[in-house]
Parts: sequence; structure tokens; C-alpha cells
Amino acid sequence: MKRIKLLIGILSSLPLVMQTAFATPPDVTVMYKEGVGSYLADSNGRTLYWSNKDMPRNSKCTGACLDQWQPFYNGVILSADPEMASSDFGTIIRTDGKKQTTFRGYPLYFYSLDQMRGDTKGHKANGAWFAMMPGKFHLVEKYYTGYSVTVGSVD
Repeated sequence: MKRIKLLIGILSSLPLVMQTAFATPPDVTVMYKEGVGSYLADSNGRTLYWSNKDMPRNSKCTGACLDQWQPFYNGVILSADPEMASSDFGTIIRTDGKKQTTFRGYPLYFYSLDQMRGDTKGHKANGAWFAMMPGKFHLVEKYYTGYSVTVGSVD
């Protein structure tokens, strides 16, 4: 009898657990802003940027650059906006030994002057920094002798 009551208790709490799990926002989402378009943001609505000085899986932002452009690292991206797959995200080890999240190979950053949800003050900064627009980045295969490597490309 105690086992049946325990089973009923567990089963009755399942809908609450399921509802909570599905209510969790994605780790990375797509936002839209006039003049910018669709761009990536973290779960708090902070804009994610990329630099045209970076290469796939290689950040060129070091030293004083890091004062304004903080590397984004979220560990494993468990949930992403429906426009993306979790597999679009990866991790690199920077030259300073710290980890940084990538999107389709390109390192992601926050801009220090973005203070509020949806700020995009870093977009087009110095002609080198841009809000990460998922529609402009595609995965392509680079072929080498005996194996291939997936890297990102920009439209």
C-alpha cells in the first residue's frame, strides 16, 4: 500500500516537473532589432558579438581588447532557439587558457557598454565588431587529405 501511495505521489508531481523543464528559456536565443536584424543573445537578453578579425576557432581579442569585449562562455549549450541547433555551438581554449563559446566556429563576446537587455551598442563598432546574426553564418566542410573539418563561413 505504501508503494502505491509513493508511486501516485511521484506520478502526480510529474506534470509540475515537466512544466518547469519546458518553461526554462534557451541558453542562447534570437532577438530582433530594427537596424540590426536578427541576432544572438544569451538567456538574459545580452547581445552576443563576433569580430571580423577572428578566425574560426581562434580569438584575436587579447590584452586591452578584453576590457571592452568580454568572452562569452556558457559551458555546454543545452538549449538553443529553434532557429539553431545545440551542435552549432562549441568551445575553444583561448591563448590565456580560458574557455570561450563559439557559434559555428566563431568566438562570441559581450560588449562592456551594453548595459540593458537588447542593447546593441557594439554593433559595427570600429568596423570590426558585429552582433552575431545566425542567418549570415553557415557551416561548410573543409576537406583535407583523409578527413574533413566543419568550419563556419560568413555571407
